[in-house]
Formats: sequence, structure tokens, C-alpha cells
Amino acid sequence: MPRRDEIGGWGALPRFIGAAAVTLTYLFLLAPIVIVIFTSFNPTEANAFPPTGLSLRWYHEFAESDGFVSAFLFSLWLGILAAIGATAIGFLAAYALLRFFARRRELGQALTMLPMMIPHVLISISLVFMLTVVELPETLTLLLGHIIICLPFTVAGILSSLDAVDRNLEHAAFTLGASRARVMWEVTLPLIAPGLLSALIFAFIVSFGDVYIALFLSGPGKTTLPIEIFNYMNWQSTPVIAAITSVQVAMIVVLGLAIERLVGLRHVMRIEETRR
Repeated sequence: MPRRDEIGGWGALPRFIGAAAVTLTYLFLLAPIVIVIFTSFNPTEANAFPPTGLSLRWYHEFAESDGFVSAFLFSLWLGILAAIGATAIGFLAAYALLRFFARRRELGQALTMLPMMIPHVLISISLVFMLTVVELPETLTLLLGHIIICLPFTVAGILSSLDAVDRNLEHAAFTLGASRARVMWEVTLPLIAPGLLSALIFAFIVSFGDVYIALFLSGPGKTTLPIEIFNYMNWQSTPVIAAITSVQVAMIVVLGLAIERLVGLRHVMRIEETRR
């Protein structure tokens, strides 16, 4: 009969293998990002890793490039507007599903998840066809496209926050004579404020990194940063792209930490569970 320490030793082996597999997986996923960040400090024009030295040359190049800076600012402006619009619509949709159409919640939630399931290329083509029927400014159409692709994330995130709200608090406000609009404004919204803000940030990240919608709908002078990078790489390949990517990674990490600080990334990742 094996001794207890032998059994404990064999029991620890699967945990060690699992921990090693998880560590290797994270290293595999993070290695390209680390390589890009180090490459951005290369003083030469070659995308060499490891870098031959440390320099901020390509960050200065990014800051002094009118094309990249204007595309970055346009993506920033577009992402903020799309996040605000998607969060506002997402809140109204989530509130309606829970408070008025609770029996058809699964159907309504499935419909709001459609933009996540449909390839963005098809959504882009549909919006281009819409422009042949309805005359809209290209920027407005681009904004609508970004709101569409952000909606599944905002609806699912806000639904999770609304599920955690004690309905008795709303009922108490109703019994005291408050209208539904006042209850929504003074009771519901304050209770789910962290969830709303996390949905806003998450929608901004999705909008800022979009390629397909912008590729079809961007016009002259209205180019987003991913499209500007794509156009640049068709003709040149210098570490300035690595510098721009590093700035985006830093921005996304900061926003991700903000989401974690507000409601926790596990709460946000319920989006995937809701979709399934």
C-alpha cells in the first residue's frame, strides 16, 4: 500500500502540470505584445528584436506625424461618442428586457447579441448598401456602425448589473409616489453606476480597435487609427507602428484596470456566458 506522502506527491503532479500549462499559455499569448513593446524602443529603422539600443525616436515620430495624430484623435472622438451611444441604448434595452419583457428576455437578449455573431464585414456591407437608399453623412454612418458592434457588450454587461439590483428598493420608491422615470434616475442608475461605466469603457475599447467598419465607411480626412496603420504598412515598415501599438496597449491596459477596479473583469466576462 502506498504511503500518504507518496499519494500526496502524485496528487501534486497534476496541479504542477496544470500550472505549467497555464503559465506557458500566458507566455505564448503575451510574447508578441512584449516583442512589439521592446521593438518600439529600437533606435534604427529595422524592426529588430532584441533592440540594438533604447530610444524614444519612434514615439516622437508618432507624435509629430499629422496623419497618425489626426487618426488617433478621430478614433478617440469616435470611440467616445460610440461608447456613450451604445451605453445609453444598451441601458434602455436592458431595462426594458428586465422590467417589461421579462418573459421574452432570452429572445430579446439573443437579438441584441446578433451583431456579435454576424461578421463585421457583413455589417459594413449592409451599411454601405443603406447609404444608397438613405443619404447620411459618412461620419454618422460610421458612428452608427460602431454603436451596432458595441451594443452586445453594453447590453450584456448592464443586464448583469441590473440583475443584482434589489427590486424591493424600486418597489419601495413606487409606493412612496415616485414615477418610473424618477425611480430609474434616482434609484436604479446610482445602483448600477459602476456597471454602466464599465460598459462604457468596454464599448470604447471595442470601437477604438475596430477595423472592418472603418475600412468600408471611412472617408477622406476621416480615417481611424487602425486604418491609418494598415495604409502605412502597405508602403513602409518601421518601428513607429510598434510605438503606436504600444501606446494602444498601454491605453487598453489602463482601461482594463479601471474596469477591474469598478466591477471586476469576471463580472464583465459574463458577456461570453450570456452569449452562450
